[in-house]
Amino acid sequence: MKRIEELRREIILSGESPVAVAAGQEGYAESRVERRGTRLADSILLREMERITKAIADTYARAREEGRKVIWIKYGLAIDWEPPPEIKAQMEGRNRFDLTADQMADIASMDRATFHRYRSGFVYGIAERLGWY
Repeated sequence: MKRIEELRREIILSGESPVAVAAGQEGYAESRVERRGTRLADSILLREMERITKAIADTYARAREEGRKVIWIKYGLAIDWEPPPEIKAQMEGRNRFDLTADQMADIASMDRATFHRYRSGFVYGIAERLGWY
């Protein structure tokens, strides 16, 4: 989300400062073609980033409570949802990247297969919304 805002700002502000590329008799000339090309490339990237972010948010909104627990434990993602205090306490001081699937399933109080089913469902849900699956 932070990078999307930075890209928007860069695109908006890029029109205010001229891009000097070629030396002429009167100094440097501005290349509007390059500036437009750069702005177009940035906006394509911006659109794709927004599309992916929306797919994640939409998939997350459809997730059930157990699924949101798994998503928070695995990825640290919580959109308009607060994890239960007991799960927060168990995750305190732990690095998500160092936890095994069994440890994460124990924190979520579910079987490892159930944990994987919720995680896979979330990932495949995003991929399906994006047309990648």
